Amino acid sequence: MAVEQDWEEPQRASREQMLTRLRVFPEGFWLFNNTSGETVGTLMGFPLHYSPAEVSELSSWDTVTNHGHYPDIDLTTANALYLASGSLKRSARGGTAYAAMMETPVDLAQRLGLDYVLAGAKIPGYDAYCRRYGEIDARDYAFKELNGCLIDPFLEMYRGHHYTVPDRNHIIPDYYPDPPSRDYGALVVRHIK
Repeated sequence: MAVEQDWEEPQRASREQMLTRLRVFPEGFWLFNNTSGETVGTLMGFPLHYSPAEVSELSSWDTVTNHGHYPDIDLTTANALYLASGSLKRSARGGTAYAAMMETPVDLAQRLGLDYVLAGAKIPGYDAYCRRYGEIDARDYAFKELNGCLIDPFLEMYRGHHYTVPDRNHIIPDYYPDPPSRDYGALVVRHIK
């Protein structure tokens, strides 16, 4: 819960949500510690079925995660691990913790025989870009590059860990409240098979 305190209150998971996630799918509940043993990061995910050609079932974070409490899990039909929440204390950002957070779920997905790891990512540079350069469709913004890098820093960071936005349909309006993203989410996907 100390890691959650580093985030704005509307974006924090409640103790109840954390306990539910741990109870429903403990294999997908990770804590990351620094060299002093302090917990500096959390990551939570669960298996679901993902169809790359049909993302309407993933229309919002609340829909996918059952409002943060996780839906029923069916491992017989699941082919993906969805990262529902990831938090890293501000003091640990810029180090190696984030790389560990991006690789750990891949290991679990491989052990479970899943094909994908995916997450709903913010596109936090979107509003600022539009205010500075003029309005642009979020689906165009997500693929816009400068010198070979995506202009959105968060999407570029994900791309550096082999998570990509497969197509324009994976940019979803009203995914979750985030003013810098104008409430858009980008479903980033890492294909592991």
